[in-house]
Amino acid sequence: MKNRMLWLLFALLITLGGCAISSHTRQSVYPDMYTEKPVSILVLPPINNSGAADAKEYFACSLAEALALSGYYPLPVEAVFTILRDEGMYDTETITPVVLENLKKHFGADAVLYSTINKWDKKWFLIEGTLTVESSLALVSTLTMETIWDYETTIEISLESSSDNLLFAVLESAVKTMSEDYFPNTRKANIKTMQQALPYGKYHPEHGLDAEKPASASKKGVITVSK
Repeated sequence: MKNRMLWLLFALLITLGGCAISSHTRQSVYPDMYTEKPVSILVLPPINNSGAADAKEYFACSLAEALALSGYYPLPVEAVFTILRDEGMYDTETITPVVLENLKKHFGADAVLYSTINKWDKKWFLIEGTLTVESSLALVSTLTMETIWDYETTIEISLESSSDNLLFAVLESAVKTMSEDYFPNTRKANIKTMQQALPYGKYHPEHGLDAEKPASASKKGVITVSK
């Protein structure tokens, strides 16, 4: 009898634990996204903490496309960046709440997307190469100036050789690593990031139907792409 009670208690704990793990939904993790329902989003120039000088433009363009595929209206990146440069506001670190109010007034943006590139790196060792991009994203409301969505993502692209010949595999992996283009890989990974973490926008077929979809309470994710 005692053993039976222990087994029942153990089963109950597992069930409750499973419920706790799966109880995090998009709406519970990002409730403000469902109350404010932003439509138009202005992508700010990424804060670039990596050593890649051209990372800003590549990353921003891929974010705009990912937002559009998730049902939002991203304001034209090149046009916005040109205006921000002309107004001396291209460095996102200097943008204040007052500036955000002006972005709402002049661009009609419901929210702005902040992004920080923490790593933009290639590594190669013998028959295996790796392309890694680490970033953090934050969607800030231009109405309340509060963060309504944020996420940290690590993009890992494997560039290993498929050859059984060791010498050829080493050469192939080295060439792949040196010549690999960041943009298509970052584009693919940012689209996946938005699909799995960002509530759908007004123009997505599943808008308003994704509130109960599972979400990461840690607001972090790793996306692996094999070449």
